[in-house]
Amino acid sequence: MTAKSGQTRTRLRPEERRAQLINIGLRLLTTRPIHEMSVDEVAAEAGISRGLLFHYFPTKRDYYIAVVRAGGDRLLLHANAPEEGTPAQRVRGIADGFVSFVQRRKDNYVAVVRAAAGGDERVLEVFEDNRRILADRVLEAAGVHAPTPLHRLAVRGWLAMAEEMAIGATDQVVTTTELIDLLVSGLEQVMEQFAAKHD
Repeated sequence: MTAKSGQTRTRLRPEERRAQLINIGLRLLTTRPIHEMSVDEVAAEAGISRGLLFHYFPTKRDYYIAVVRAGGDRLLLHANAPEEGTPAQRVRGIADGFVSFVQRRKDNYVAVVRAAAGGDERVLEVFEDNRRILADRVLEAAGVHAPTPLHRLAVRGWLAMAEEMAIGATDQVVTTTELIDLLVSGLEQVMEQFAAKHD
């Protein structure tokens, strides 16, 4: 029986139970910092014992890392460049996926970023891995095949700007389409300036 509803506990396959627990964590993360999330609350909502939760995640920290990683993985699924097209079209694909994802899941996204800002070393590693993957995608889409440290720094700054604008934008200030146009144009100008300096 579950602690909350009195209904019979549902038996799930291990991968289904793990996904269920992570999804509960992602939802709870929007209401509190990750280190204030109670695994007892997660287990009760899933209708399982605390001990069974630790069968899937050896420690509370492992569970937190899995929740943050899942949030990042969902973003990466959406922020992809089309296989064909001009550099601007391919960058637009990433920007569109990134901005649309952040705006649709704003509370969850901010919560994941806030978790990374909390300073836990392993959470920061997950966050940094996601940023590195995104930066590599943008550089490849933009046609920069031998990026310098300055290229990487510029793209990291561009991603930070895209994130902040996606979180704060409203249609009264700028529409999603206008925001994506602005982001693509801005990155294009930066890359053209870098290319001119190295000619």
